[in-house]
Amino acid sequence: MTLRLSDIMDLDYLLTLDDHPGSRAAGLKAAARDRDIFRQADGAKMTDNALIEAWLSYRRILYFDQAGPKGYHRLPGQVFNQMFAWTARGMALAGGLSGLALAYGFLAYHGVRPVNVALFFFVFVLVPAVFFLFFVAGLVIQPFRRSGPGPGMFFAVVSRVLFDMVPSMLKRVRMKVKTESSDPEPSRLDEGILFIRTKKREYQPLFFWPLVMLVSLFALFFSAGALGGTLFRVTFSDVAFGWQSTLAATPSAVHDLVSLVSLPWAAWMPDSLAGPTLEQVEGTRIILKQGIAALATEHLTSWWPFLCMSMVCYAVIPRLLIIGGAILGHRTALNRFDFHQPRFRRLIVRMKSPVMDIGLEENTAARHHHPEAKKTPKARGPVKDLSSEPADANPHPAPQQAGQDIVQSKPASIGTPAVVLAPGPAWDQAATDRVSDLLARQFFLDVRQVIPIDQDLDADALVLGTDVLDGADPVIFLQEVWQPPIRGILHYLVQLKQGVLQDKNLWVLLTQAPEEENLGVADRDVDAKVWQDCILKLGHPDMLVERIRP
Repeated sequence: MTLRLSDIMDLDYLLTLDDHPGSRAAGLKAAARDRDIFRQADGAKMTDNALIEAWLSYRRILYFDQAGPKGYHRLPGQVFNQMFAWTARGMALAGGLSGLALAYGFLAYHGVRPVNVALFFFVFVLVPAVFFLFFVAGLVIQPFRRSGPGPGMFFAVVSRVLFDMVPSMLKRVRMKVKTESSDPEPSRLDEGILFIRTKKREYQPLFFWPLVMLVSLFALFFSAGALGGTLFRVTFSDVAFGWQSTLAATPSAVHDLVSLVSLPWAAWMPDSLAGPTLEQVEGTRIILKQGIAALATEHLTSWWPFLCMSMVCYAVIPRLLIIGGAILGHRTALNRFDFHQPRFRRLIVRMKSPVMDIGLEENTAARHHHPEAKKTPKARGPVKDLSSEPADANPHPAPQQAGQDIVQSKPASIGTPAVVLAPGPAWDQAATDRVSDLLARQFFLDVRQVIPIDQDLDADALVLGTDVLDGADPVIFLQEVWQPPIRGILHYLVQLKQGVLQDKNLWVLLTQAPEEENLGVADRDVDAKVWQDCILKLGHPDMLVERIRP
């Protein structure tokens, strides 16, 4: 499956809405909806990527239904597609008109001084060819660079245009909508603006090739417009071409250069159209003190086929090649997009989860007070016998297939290995066992190891070797929610991510203090919101904040 860029933007945006449901009831409703999508799509027979595509199709329909007739009916992907289409049209129109006007004015001939062939060739042929060579050289050199994909200056333009200018334009639209509706509450458009701004670093590689297409589209139509203006001038007016130079350039040297340039088309075109002959080159040399009265007309008009073919070969065709290569490069970038990132992984877990996480913390606490449970510390949770409870004891029964009885509250494991980093002595074995149980129930993670760390990068790097992290993803850093995200902790997390965990997803798991009976963090916890904002500003798409749900 290859989703388009607009699909990925919509998918990420809709997942962001589900990450902040606003209430526990809304979160449970979203989880039930995702499991219903899994059943209706026969998800057991589908790959994870196909499940994501099915979920996206359903959520788009639901999004527009919930927006209502007066709501904002635009998703970020749709906004991007429309803006890209209109920008492409504008680029093509601007390029064509500017090329036509420049060439038409450049070829103005009033019978006194012929058009300078060398200057025309430089502006309309040599400059586009040099830009094409620089672009190809940049692509060849790029794999050997240590920096991110694409030239730094080019990505600065991407960041400026798509992540600063576009949100500013959307903000002005929002102000107009807000004025008309007099609605003081944040709208979906506000959420879209925030989404675009916070995805700058993650989406820059995906936006590289679309911006290449736009720039190349302008250059293509500029050259096409210049070619059209040249043919129009040559067809409907009398234009004389000549060359002159203060340097000691001989007609034979100029003819050799013309022959070299015309090699791509000289073999299949008549000699009269391939380029001027040596005699014609000699007959079009302009010496100011002598004027052009002695120059033959057939010589002065012999240059235009060569100039037109040069524009086609060295300006128009290279731009077509760049656009075609940009389309292939964009598809390759989309194929390489990582759908195993934490936010997509959480969606798959929600869809495949057979039970809701109601009362999980209570069950986990009961496990540690039950005498039999202490004998089996490796168990993922107690077997909850529902036979002695009334039928409505559980207000949120787990969905089940017909004829199947629920005999335990333990979810079926999907075997995703993870490693937990426990800072400080407060996280003893009993506390980390509770966390492991909750991670298994709420996120379907199989905690293979719990590693005590000192939050000293050098010391922790020695502990977190390849044998410890092999096959484990994500790596989970336990963090008590009441502790503020001071600069030292954030710096440690960044260094840990960039050093030891370069190819791993890092979760900052917010919990209550280890000694608390309930480790869960509420949906609207102010401290959790602070942590989310701080981690988001770090700009690492594979570093996110999760929380133990109460």
